[in-house]
Amino acid sequence: MEKETLKVNKSIIRITGIFESDGIGATERKLKDAGYKDEIIDNQQFHKNYWYPEFRDIFFRKENKETAARILVNDCNEIVTFLRRNQEKEIVKKTQATINSKEVYLFPNGLHFFSISFDTTELSLVDISDLTFFTRDFNAELEDYKEKEWVKWVENEVINGIKIYSNWNEKSIPVDEYSGSKFKLYTVVDLEPNELISQQVIDELLYDIGSVAQIGSANGNKYFSPSDSYFNLLLEGKISAFNNYSMLPLFDTFTTVGQSLLNNEFDLLRFNQTYFRIYLFNLFIKYNLYRYNSAMSLDSVKTRNEFERFLNNYNISTISYNFLPNLIFEKHRKSMLVEEELVKFEERINRISQSIQEDQQNRMNTLLGIVGLFTSIGSVEPAIELLESARESFEFEMAPFYTLVVLLVIIVSIPVLSYLFPEKKKQLMRKLKRK
Repeated sequence: MEKETLKVNKSIIRITGIFESDGIGATERKLKDAGYKDEIIDNQQFHKNYWYPEFRDIFFRKENKETAARILVNDCNEIVTFLRRNQEKEIVKKTQATINSKEVYLFPNGLHFFSISFDTTELSLVDISDLTFFTRDFNAELEDYKEKEWVKWVENEVINGIKIYSNWNEKSIPVDEYSGSKFKLYTVVDLEPNELISQQVIDELLYDIGSVAQIGSANGNKYFSPSDSYFNLLLEGKISAFNNYSMLPLFDTFTTVGQSLLNNEFDLLRFNQTYFRIYLFNLFIKYNLYRYNSAMSLDSVKTRNEFERFLNNYNISTISYNFLPNLIFEKHRKSMLVEEELVKFEERINRISQSIQEDQQNRMNTLLGIVGLFTSIGSVEPAIELLESARESFEFEMAPFYTLVVLLVIIVSIPVLSYLFPEKKKQLMRKLKRK
């Protein structure tokens, strides 16, 4: 069947990205000055009965300051227009989008998230495909915007000027080293009931929308049309708990397609908040793994300790008293290879810990040898007598002679201290390079 002709009842399109800041309090104040407000949690009793305490405290109750996210919202009505050009740089299509909500999730460890929700009223499947294609691309071109790039608009209008992306000839931004050049995409498509919509049709739409390919690619002969083996490989992670819809968690996208999904306010809340925050939590885990892996080469001891605290706070295995949230959590986590990366990173941590222990033992032996050398002298008095004898032999005044002795001691101590405390040396060298 021609899937382009299927009618959409309602849909949800959200993109998500990350940013960093040193002080969560200062960041929160700046965002509130820009129009953000604290999120107000409705149905508190529902959330108490729905979530395990560890997950509930992160996103809903927010009483544990060591783990809880500070969630700020900004309801808005902002219009952006994306431009598509051909190889001759001529404009061949304009896609207008209305942003109706911006959210920011500030985490205590300094790695934060933002989410942008789009008005999807009366969008067709083709419109949804076009919109997701543009909005996830950092470098999508905007009409009538001074800096042209979509990512620059996001930096300025969503996170109050905090940088998340740099060009080749610009100073590197730490978060840009592991965020990639595409925003993460969360999409829910509720099709109008149609007896011709089979599970195969839903699976093909999951591929088209989840892969940000043209509608009809899955069973057609288009640029992004998959082979049978690739199509089946991607669909292995599909979640089909009920017969009216299916979900497909992939590495960069999370897509839901079905019928009678968004019939009322509760359904909208379920997909737009409940399931979205499971998706966001897994992104939080994944990006932190990137972050700690990246930081390991800079300060292995500090990063190891921070990572262990992170795991104690956030590496939870069950999030809800209900089965579907746990299934979504597990399947999405698996699609992003979180468990495999955790194992590899912990192996790396263990190797580094062993190496650190060996280095510490070697440095301790060296320190004991130095202490033993000074001890063998017997006392400080013979050393002072030796220095005085040398001073008199060279006919030095007391002040310049002992100044020279102190300088010599410092010069000799520098390589010794560098050997005994290599991590501190690395930190100092990085600070000096920045200056």
